[in-house]
Amino acid sequence: MNRTARALRIACRAPLAIALLIAGLAIVIVVFPRIGYPKRDRIVAGWSRLLLRVCGVRLTERPAPGAPRLGELRGGTLLLANHINWMDVFLVLSVCPSHFVAKMEVSRWPVVGALVAGVGTLFVERGRRRAVHQLNDRIENMLRAERRVAVFPEGTTSDGQRLLQFHGNLVEPALQVGAPVVPVGVRYTGLNGEPTDAMRFVGEMTLGESVRRLLGAPGVLAELHPLPPVIGRTRQEVVARARQAIAERLGLPLDDELSETLRKAREGA
Repeated sequence: MNRTARALRIACRAPLAIALLIAGLAIVIVVFPRIGYPKRDRIVAGWSRLLLRVCGVRLTERPAPGAPRLGELRGGTLLLANHINWMDVFLVLSVCPSHFVAKMEVSRWPVVGALVAGVGTLFVERGRRRAVHQLNDRIENMLRAERRVAVFPEGTTSDGQRLLQFHGNLVEPALQVGAPVVPVGVRYTGLNGEPTDAMRFVGEMTLGESVRRLLGAPGVLAELHPLPPVIGRTRQEVVARARQAIAERLGLPLDDELSETLRKAREGA
């Protein structure tokens, strides 16, 4: 029965998702060159909300005390979020259109790559120091133009049960400009509130496998947890404080703490 229900959900959702992707690509190619950022932002937010609905994802935004909702942010702002799934991008876009930073491989994904490029994603070639410097220049320009930029400082996806190490290379532009740095916690559960494998996107899993897993799920509850801006004199201080704030908000352990606990356990064995 579960397998049949899963197949039916995929059969119902997949055509809608494909149609939405094609429509989005057409808008990016035909409409976006003729309009400015304010209208683009409204279209991106509306399209992203439709994608969440089609994929069975219900989003709730839960700002921490003293933190504004993401849609209330004004001016150049750098968002730092933990990373679980490609859907993280559309969660944020649905409430706060931003320029995401993504690895260059994403630009080569069929349809999706062209779509995210069209909405202003900033791509970076991993392992090239010069590419990071060039990207930081672009981020600084975006922040000075009072645009929002979103970064996944873990640099990869996790299983959502811990926080990986945060990297601070892309925080420097915010320090140079004096832009606020806002941590954002991302969490997914099943409809029963328990952890779910539907959003798992780690290891050797392909994009296609991840999409099928999501479309076949009964539904997913997603949460965004905006936190108060973090301050630091160096990028290392900023990302460390952002990571700690997200970990405390979501009740997640830090990956390095888990590694140290495991090391001590092995030594004591």
